[in-house]
Amino acid sequence: MTVTVTCPVCHFTNIPEDSDTCPQCDADLVCFRLLDALSEIPANEAVVLPEGSEQNTTQNPGGEKYRIPGIMWPTALLLVLLVLGFGYAISRFGIMAGRVKQMQSSITKMAAMAADDRAVIRETGQSVRELRQRSAGALETLKKMQETLSTGKAQTADCPQTGPIPPEVSPPPVPPVCFRQYQAKDSDTLWGISRALYGSGRFYPVLMEHNPDLAIYDISSRDRLRYLCDKKAVLQVYGEITGTVHGKRYWKYKIRPGDTRGSVIRQYCSHGTDCLVKEIPFKPGMTIGIYLE
Repeated sequence: MTVTVTCPVCHFTNIPEDSDTCPQCDADLVCFRLLDALSEIPANEAVVLPEGSEQNTTQNPGGEKYRIPGIMWPTALLLVLLVLGFGYAISRFGIMAGRVKQMQSSITKMAAMAADDRAVIRETGQSVRELRQRSAGALETLKKMQETLSTGKAQTADCPQTGPIPPEVSPPPVPPVCFRQYQAKDSDTLWGISRALYGSGRFYPVLMEHNPDLAIYDISSRDRLRYLCDKKAVLQVYGEITGTVHGKRYWKYKIRPGDTRGSVIRQYCSHGTDCLVKEIPFKPGMTIGIYLE
């Protein structure tokens, strides 16, 4: 019957007893067998190792073999572990020393930047103080100038004026508006009269403005119209008495005493159609809009 053992490191089972290493984790099973043997031997007895083991014997120059004490293997293993531990510690100390140097370099740079910032702050503070001093001096100068002006005005008011008094300049007189008379014919229309007198039929609201009793769509030889002599003034009057709402041109009509909504529609709207811009109460003196066709 084959005797098997279990790996004390990874606990792999069914390992032959004569195997030197674990097939799973490559652990040295000889060391663990030696440690088990040492724990079973009393302290006052000598350690006897198996004769067939080549690892525990050596030869002297005379050719004789002698046994290596079993305590040397754990000691060697301990030394190896200590060397590895010291190597790892030294590498970690080297890494930490590099990081410390980096931190020291960063701290040095930050200190230099802070020193530069403090210098800028000092210069800014000095500039602000100088600006305040200049502002205070300018305010003081302005106060003195105001006091001087006030004193000069008071002295001027106390002293009577000498010399000739310039005559008062009156605005130039407004030239009177020149109108002429036009005798209408039965075949005339307001558009045609405006085109003949003003050069364009679209200026007929100017004729309506100067002839408020005129019925737009009922002109005959009984009507006599007033029209402007100066054709240049027609455009100015047209811009003052007309406006635009929703893209449509309208005439600004001032309600006269006796006007009603119906009478205005009959006089200025085509075929009695309501052509007023808004539904508002009729009061004399109010201005309403009448759409132009």
